[in-house]
Amino acid sequence: MIPPTLADLPPAPTGRSGWPWTEASPSVPDDGPWPTVSVITPSFNQAPFIEETIRSVLLQSYPALEYLIVDGGSRDGTVEILRRYDPWLRWISEPDRGQTDAINKGLRLATGDILAYLNADELPA
Repeated sequence: MIPPTLADLPPAPTGRSGWPWTEASPSVPDDGPWPTVSVITPSFNQAPFIEETIRSVLLQSYPALEYLIVDGGSRDGTVEILRRYDPWLRWISEPDRGQTDAINKGLRLATGDILAYLNADELPA
């Protein structure tokens, strides 16, 4: 995947500024080969948080990222947020048996050399 730039992503919601809303991260040189890193985000009704988490992962500028979001069937606007980021991530939204089940679903779908998960309400540094 070619990592998105700040300009590629949907505009920041009104009142949001700073990273990852209006400030970009330094780019990573594409002088690979880079191992593919799969990041899995389990989610359920996390609309207030998930967009910032998505942007923070995508704007790490890592050139070999696979980003998967496994949503438990949210009805709070999460799915609409996920749709806006379709070009840069894979996601599913269906009932599950909680966070562990969602992470395990993501691990089964992941194809990366390195696997990690990041909760929907956490931000990488």
